[in-house]
Amino acid sequence: MHIQKVSAVHLNDIVSLTRVVQTLHEANEPRYFCPYDEPAVTDFMRNALDDPSVTFLLAVNDKNPVGYAMLRVQEKPGHAFVLPRKFVELEQIAVDPDWRKRGVGAALLDEAVRLVESLGLRDLELSVWDFNEGAQRLFERKGFKSHLHRMRLQIPVRE
Repeated sequence: MHIQKVSAVHLNDIVSLTRVVQTLHEANEPRYFCPYDEPAVTDFMRNALDDPSVTFLLAVNDKNPVGYAMLRVQEKPGHAFVLPRKFVELEQIAVDPDWRKRGVGAALLDEAVRLVESLGLRDLELSVWDFNEGAQRLFERKGFKSHLHRMRLQIPVRE
């Protein structure tokens, strides 16, 4: 298996790999996530591929795509309370279910770290939903530490 940067020629591979993760998210958080919609996902990914702040990494085994990561350079301006900062955000990561627990996610994360270093940056950040315990375990094994807890209160609908 090897990791490569993605170009538009890999669009269909990325779109296909997205299905499993989108389905998982929609099943667990239907108030937030849309059902998988291939044309909409294709448009989104096509636009992301054209965005210079975005880098896609593709895990390939024998010419078959088995996972991907989408990373975006983020620049946040400072203000009265926080300093300006620039970092890389891991916006998406997906691994073909048949390839889970075989080092694909770890290899994608290792390459993401190399990308961050090559940009002269120091922070790689991500968000992960509480229900996605498998992803949390992977991120923790790779050294990610929680530094912010986002909480919500769901207000019941009153009739």
